Amino acid sequence: MADVRLKVDNKIHAGWLKVRLSFSLDSIANSFSLTLTDKWQANAAVRGIKMDAPCEVWIDDTKVMTGYVNDVAPNYDATQHTLEVTGRSKAGDLVDCSHVGKQFINRDLLQMAVELCKPFGIKVTVAAGVDIGPAFKQMEIETGETIYEFLEQAARIRALRFISNIDGDIVITQASKHRLSTPLILGENIKAAAGEFSQRERFSNITVIGSQRGDDNGFAEAAAHVKASHADLQVKRYRPYVINADSDITIAGAKKRAHGEVNSRFGRSKSVVYTVNGWRHATGLWQPNFRVPVQDAYCEMQADLLISEVVLSIDEQGELAQLKVQPPEAFELLPLPEPKSKEVSSGF
Repeated sequence: MADVRLKVDNKIHAGWLKVRLSFSLDSIANSFSLTLTDKWQANAAVRGIKMDAPCEVWIDDTKVMTGYVNDVAPNYDATQHTLEVTGRSKAGDLVDCSHVGKQFINRDLLQMAVELCKPFGIKVTVAAGVDIGPAFKQMEIETGETIYEFLEQAARIRALRFISNIDGDIVITQASKHRLSTPLILGENIKAAAGEFSQRERFSNITVIGSQRGDDNGFAEAAAHVKASHADLQVKRYRPYVINADSDITIAGAKKRAHGEVNSRFGRSKSVVYTVNGWRHATGLWQPNFRVPVQDAYCEMQADLLISEVVLSIDEQGELAQLKVQPPEAFELLPLPEPKSKEVSSGF
């Protein structure tokens, strides 16, 4: 069984009986929930874990999360006491906190993120080999809009993602090409599976409509109307969808946004959560943004899929890992697979 420890004010808290650690490509902040139950002792004291305290989460000798304690919930009676502690990585503040409003002119994704994250003590870097694209001609974070909402919107235009690293800082990244050697095989290491297949959010054609300022010097030239579309050839019925771009956008940006929306919706419509025993594969801990070979005859899948979310848990069932896998195209600007010649109820 993994040794999960919470470090607060240089003090280590261990002995957790229930553990839930969540990591996702779709969330800028990772999260944890830790619970312990002790028999009542006359001289027992509540563990010195305070709300909002800076903390680190460790698995054995590996740090996996840096952030803050959000909630401390003691429950007790005459015979025992239970303590549940939850928190998130530092980027949780970007999800909660809103901005007074600001307009960015000719700033790229990294520059905007660095400026917005600096007051929170959060550094921003770009993953190796990732192209963040050109500067945005104009982007505006509206009054009351959260930092994460704005950054996620800007990243989506570039088909990129913001994720937290082990130090609680954030990284601009994209779908990884790294492939794990440990396969997920139905009938072998897959303990349980839950598929999520739906066409509800997919459309035959997605159109992005916006505007682009006509003159950088602010002269009277009118803003240009921008419109770009991308088709999903796997959707056979006429199902159009239009997105109004909230900020200034170029033709190239609109095309990329439409393409990204088609791919993202394709991926969200075809996902499976696999449960496996243990938190480790052949070379380390299960983590998001790795490709894994999947052999699942029930869902007619035999392919390399991308791990988009990992939940590590310890409870009465033991030590389990839940791995959400999706087609890599969901996080890339690549052509979708050709439509299958026959209809199937599931599968990628």
